[in-house]
Amino acid sequence: MRVRTGVTGLMAAACAGILLAPSPAGAAPAPEASRAKAGSYCVVKVSTGKTTCYDTFREYMAAMTGGRITDAPAPEKAATDKKFQARLNALATAPGAMGEAAGASLYENGHFGGRAIGFALDEPCKNDGRWDAQVSDLAARNFDNITSSVMAWGNCYVELYADTNFRGIHNTYDKADWVGEAMNDQASSYRLKARGEAVN
Repeated sequence: MRVRTGVTGLMAAACAGILLAPSPAGAAPAPEASRAKAGSYCVVKVSTGKTTCYDTFREYMAAMTGGRITDAPAPEKAATDKKFQARLNALATAPGAMGEAAGASLYENGHFGGRAIGFALDEPCKNDGRWDAQVSDLAARNFDNITSSVMAWGNCYVELYADTNFRGIHNTYDKADWVGEAMNDQASSYRLKARGEAVN
């Protein structure tokens, strides 16, 4: 395993008002044949801003879940594996849960392929009228204009924006093997919020 680390601060902003946008319609393109390169699965721990990168999806998911899921399936199967999804969501409801309980992953390719960046939270997304995590410029994370699929868990939804600082066209997802034609390779900023929560 090769690991890279760095520290960048993240902040949550208190706001109110946007309703969830519907997920885009349309068929996802065929899965990419290529695999991610070594060190291409990076985890940002939201509470500290620390980034650590891993060589495999299994190592990545172990880090995203605080070591509680160490046998994740291949990324292209992860979103449709009902047992795996149930285990992810159970992290948010387990009594006395320690470590990462929620998160979201952005993927370079459709069907959860290619490079990934994940944002791991210590606790589930809360319905408190606040964003639970956000990045105003994905270029700072080397992930600008390349997101094609997303996956979130722990009571979280991902809101992708086409422009930096949460501007431009945007859409909300829990998991999508393709973000849709309008948002594909367009995301420049993102926010996390609780399912069904109205914030802006």
